[in-house]
Amino acid sequence: MEGETQMMLGRNGGGTVDEGGHRTRRRAPGAVALTVMVALALTAAACGSSTPTINKAQAKTDISSAYDSLFHFKTGTLASKEAVIQNGPSLAGAMGQALASSEASASDGATVDTVTFLSTADCSKQSLPNPCAKVKYDILGTGGTAILPGNTGYAVLSNGKWLVAKTTICTLLGLFYTAEGKQGSPPGC
Repeated sequence: MEGETQMMLGRNGGGTVDEGGHRTRRRAPGAVALTVMVALALTAAACGSSTPTINKAQAKTDISSAYDSLFHFKTGTLASKEAVIQNGPSLAGAMGQALASSEASASDGATVDTVTFLSTADCSKQSLPNPCAKVKYDILGTGGTAILPGNTGYAVLSNGKWLVAKTTICTLLGLFYTAEGKQGSPPGC
């Protein structure tokens, strides 16, 4: 039995003799398969856990620009607002209603106070793709004064571009819906 086990594992009696009369070891098929599976698993793990390298200073500038563009409700088009929101086109209906309201004219941009880049686990807890960032910001009125100070939102990197996270704008659209006396969630949220 021991010799049989040794042979199955490619030890001792499991070798062969080559043309020159030298004894060679033959690997057991299971050992080769195990080696290949481990190599594939390590490669897949390395690819799956890859996080793009982020230039944090540039990212903060890009995030600030996206937030400011979004909350300049008096300027820009619906398409320009959608372009700075994660999955922006899915919010076209709700954004169109919000931009057409009299309340939209009160907003004239945003100031980002802080940007904190989150770990993969923290992005996941917020149901956001990685990489993501937590953003503290103020919505500004026409005179440049904060009319909605101390807000918390998120930004996500999508196709190389930092965007306002959909959850952030959906929260604000939900407040708009409530203020307008509407029921349910805004379209797309």
